[in-house]
Amino acid sequence: MSFLSKLFNGKDMKELEEVNLSLSETINNLKEELNAKSTIINAHTSDKKSEVNNYRKQWELMEKNLRNLQQENLLLKNTLTHINSIIPKDEWSFIYLVDLHIFYSTNKFINIREKLLENNIIYLQDISLDLFTTLLINEKHCAEAAKKYQDYKKGIIEWEVKTLLLKGDRVTKIYQKSRKLLNILSDHNIEFMRDLNTFDFQSLQSYEFSQNDIELFKEKYNTYNSERKIK
Repeated sequence: MSFLSKLFNGKDMKELEEVNLSLSETINNLKEELNAKSTIINAHTSDKKSEVNNYRKQWELMEKNLRNLQQENLLLKNTLTHINSIIPKDEWSFIYLVDLHIFYSTNKFINIREKLLENNIIYLQDISLDLFTTLLINEKHCAEAAKKYQDYKKGIIEWEVKTLLLKGDRVTKIYQKSRKLLNILSDHNIEFMRDLNTFDFQSLQSYEFSQNDIELFKEKYNTYNSERKIK
């Protein structure tokens, strides 16, 4: 079984992206080590041929491993790019509001998040490009935050954010107080709020939910859609 076959077996997009980052880090570490060993080889004199040859063999093996990793990394990046373009932006049939902290999730954007939240900008869709030249211009990593937003406007988005845009929040977040309901929804392969579009809430009677409970579940669903579904 090839490296990529093993890699894709049972992994979701978030895991694949994490593997991609890990591969990139490994490649950078190998490059640094190769440079260090090259320096050692060049520094040795001819009377240490045996030691030099040993370093040279190690260097050649590492160089081979580096080439293999770079090839695997390129294949993975190309696959991620392909999968991420399966649903192009102009074909999105539903769009849900996405929380700001999910879009700017990394710690380096904490000041960006706080500044936006202070100004009542709480969703990704509340952002506008002019904010980066006015409100955020003096914040650290402003240029990176602007680039990330511009990529979003072009449809270049992390898989998790794209999923939440298309399918809304996970039902585990909205119905977290009802473990029994979540177990039932899981049995029906319902993971996101959009998956509830065709779900018959009345069917919950067969699971001994009261009509009052069912109405509350439906109300949560309708309220979520009215507040978060924007297309």
